[in-house]
Amino acid sequence: MNRFKSFIHGLFSTQQGILILFVVVMLVPNLFLAYTEPYRFSTILASLLLPGAFYLFWALIPRRPGGMMLAALPFMILGAFQLVLLYLFGDSIIAVDMFLNLFTTNVSEASELLRNIYPAIIGVCILYIPLLVLAVRSLLLKQRLNKHFRVRSALTGCIMAVAGIVCIFISNAINPEFAIKYHIFPANVIYNIKLTLDRWKLSENYLKTSANFCFEAAKDSDSSRREIYVLVIGEASRAANWELMGYERATNPCLKKTPGVIPFNDLLTQANATHKSVPIMLSPASAENYFDIYQKKSIITLYKEAGFKTLFISNQVPNRSLIDYFSAEADRRVDISPRENELITDNRYDEDIVPYLREAISSTDSNLLVVIHTYGSHFDYTKRYPSSFSQFTPDEVTSVRSSRQHLVNAYDNSILYTDYLLSEIISLLDTTRTCSALLYCADHGEDLMDDKRERFLHASPIPTYYQLHIAGLSWFSASYQTYYPYRYEAIRSNHQRPCTTASIFHTMAQIGNITSPHVDSTRSLGSLSYQETPRMYLTDHAKAVEFFNTGLKKEDFQMLDKHHIKYDKEDVKKIKY
Repeated sequence: MNRFKSFIHGLFSTQQGILILFVVVMLVPNLFLAYTEPYRFSTILASLLLPGAFYLFWALIPRRPGGMMLAALPFMILGAFQLVLLYLFGDSIIAVDMFLNLFTTNVSEASELLRNIYPAIIGVCILYIPLLVLAVRSLLLKQRLNKHFRVRSALTGCIMAVAGIVCIFISNAINPEFAIKYHIFPANVIYNIKLTLDRWKLSENYLKTSANFCFEAAKDSDSSRREIYVLVIGEASRAANWELMGYERATNPCLKKTPGVIPFNDLLTQANATHKSVPIMLSPASAENYFDIYQKKSIITLYKEAGFKTLFISNQVPNRSLIDYFSAEADRRVDISPRENELITDNRYDEDIVPYLREAISSTDSNLLVVIHTYGSHFDYTKRYPSSFSQFTPDEVTSVRSSRQHLVNAYDNSILYTDYLLSEIISLLDTTRTCSALLYCADHGEDLMDDKRERFLHASPIPTYYQLHIAGLSWFSASYQTYYPYRYEAIRSNHQRPCTTASIFHTMAQIGNITSPHVDSTRSLGSLSYQETPRMYLTDHAKAVEFFNTGLKKEDFQMLDKHHIKYDKEDVKKIKY
């Protein structure tokens, strides 16, 4: 017992002990990733040995390791971020999308999330703050690392590095796609930071790279009657909780009774992060040709070229992403947040959008396109609907690890509220007696701790069924059905066919009977020439892969089968690095 006490005392009171604690604590994220990731034994060894050797050499540079420990603060921040991500999603490294979310998430959204992940925040503070205290203690100690310890530690580091390099060669020989920049923390995160900066620069240069783009659009129909079209972008709305798509709860009481509503039952997103998914919906780009998005404009410009007045109404704060550039193409943009052009926003319910839509319809006799970006079912769900829509109870959510039933109840109430909002917009359009239509599509889905993995939220580096399968629907007025019966019938005949968010732009263009070399009828659900093609998903590194080869687990495939989502079961790949 005395030896154990002496050992523990030495860890905290000697330079050698502090150095050892530094290396061990810095490897904690690697230890968790060794458990959560589908790594081969050689990759696990490499992910421990190489970073361990690096941290060891790092701390050995001075004879008091405290200074280098303080200098390692950026690595500690990355480690803390990584552990919080694992708390939320259960696996995967910090992705490019996670960093971009930091840039594009407003302060209000961030504070809502932080208040609800306090266990993870407390955990990383307990892990890293004492390490910083020990660093200061190291600098205050008169003792220094002796030569014998430094030589022996350096030799140990060399052996670890050589062994790690051997493991890398073994992993690469087994799977050529293995690479340090993809699979060894923190090198992979640093690489993702570089990709984030590259992606951000592309967005910042969008106005220049798209300046000369033209759709060459034309209206392919008689324009003597007024036409009004509305595209509603949903937020974090998964199909699994929509009554229209088979959910057992009554979450769509209004839309179920609304004539002319046609749901899309097999609709998948091409990206599980808003800043990627929404631009894909608004533009002719897709996962397969994603970088075209920086050269092309949006559905708003397409309609403007065809003679429509355009309006963009948003309940989401401007976030410096491509969405902002696309919305700026409209004749008018309305942010219903009371704090316009700020990152902080007061919570506003989506129904506050309706008066602006009503005013836009009544203030002009022109053909009109309105794009509406809702707050939908973004966490914290309880803040997305008024108390009068608290039908499924109890719905109090105190943290992301609250009772799952509370989370589901709150989420279902947000879907119930979306049902009400859409029915209100449809009712408004119907009263105009114009040739009008509405297209609704969620940007991505949401995890609600649905199985033993206890996944939560969205935008995880590896998606789930619940993030992929999204809600979508269309509605057509009686006048539209009369004037454009072939479009209406095409939607009716295609509504159960496999599709993705890459079809939204082309479908919306053809709903308005607008022609352009950039409108592809084979991707439009409003065309009888619609073709089923491999459904691609845009990975964190902007690579297009078939959605079922994104790292889905058996729980996801069970849900895909349950909901009759079409995929090639023979081509499912399981990769271990």
